[in-house]
Amino acid sequence: MIKVIIERHIAEGLEDAYQETIRNLMMTITDRPGFLKGDAYRDIHHPNHFYVISNWENIGCWDKWCNSPERQHMLSELAPFLESDEKYTVLALKVSYEADPTKYARPTQTYSY
Repeated sequence: MIKVIIERHIAEGLEDAYQETIRNLMMTITDRPGFLKGDAYRDIHHPNHFYVISNWENIGCWDKWCNSPERQHMLSELAPFLESDEKYTVLALKVSYEADPTKYARPTQTYSY
C-alpha cells in the first residue's frame, strides 16, 4: 500500500467553494481500481492550505489515476480555486506504530474548525 499526500493552496475567500467542490470530486474516485481510502484536511494554522491523503494498493494504480484524462478534468475544475499548482508526495510504508487501543481508541469523528 502507498499513501499520496496532495497539497493545495487555495486563493483567499474561495475556501468554502473549494471544500464543496473537492467533497463532490472525491466521491468520483471511490470506484477507481486500486483506490482504498481518501481523506481531506485543512491546515489549522494556514486556513487556505488543504491536503488530500489517499491510500492506494500500489504505485501503478496511483500512476494510472494520476495520469488519467478523468483526473486532468478534475484538476481543471479545481484550477479556479488554486493560488499555485498542487504538489503531491507518494509515500511507501516502512514502519507502523499503534497506541494501546484500550487506552487511546476513539470512534471515528468529523471535526470542524
